[in-house]
Amino acid sequence: MNPIRLSRPAFLFAAAFFAGALPVRAQLISAAGDSDEPIDITGDTAEFQDNHAVWTGHVRVVQGEAILTSERLEAVLNDDGDIETITAIGAVRYSNGKEAITGEHAVFNDEKRTIVMTDNVIVTQGKQVMSAGKITYWVDTGKVLFTPEPGKRIRGLFFTGKEEDEQS
Repeated sequence: MNPIRLSRPAFLFAAAFFAGALPVRAQLISAAGDSDEPIDITGDTAEFQDNHAVWTGHVRVVQGEAILTSERLEAVLNDDGDIETITAIGAVRYSNGKEAITGEHAVFNDEKRTIVMTDNVIVTQGKQVMSAGKITYWVDTGKVLFTPEPGKRIRGLFFTGKEEDEQS
């Protein structure tokens, strides 16, 4: 039974996606996956002021096979133009053709080097599924922590491959 491993978490891509609209450190972009694909960001509105960028209304960020959607996407930069945080709010969904992650709220924090997704988080990888109240992903180490909602437990559904062998 192999645990679900997140190959490209949502906000590493979000950091790379914002590279098309905002100045971002090169190492953050390379951590996001070294994609040469163009970045396509759409939303009903986009507002940029000082060190803050906000996209609202059916936000969709696409780079190659990676797609991030939410109702609102915010980036806060420091005075050097580096990303401090990226926040996605409302029906957050990330997919890359191999896995999908959904929740209601997600935050990439560059100082902590974490991505935290909360509120009915579901991670799907093939037929395998895990659900939690919150997941925390440490960008530099690849560690993932699934935390339950109060009064609930973490749930994982894993297939061993024997089911497919028996059906053949």
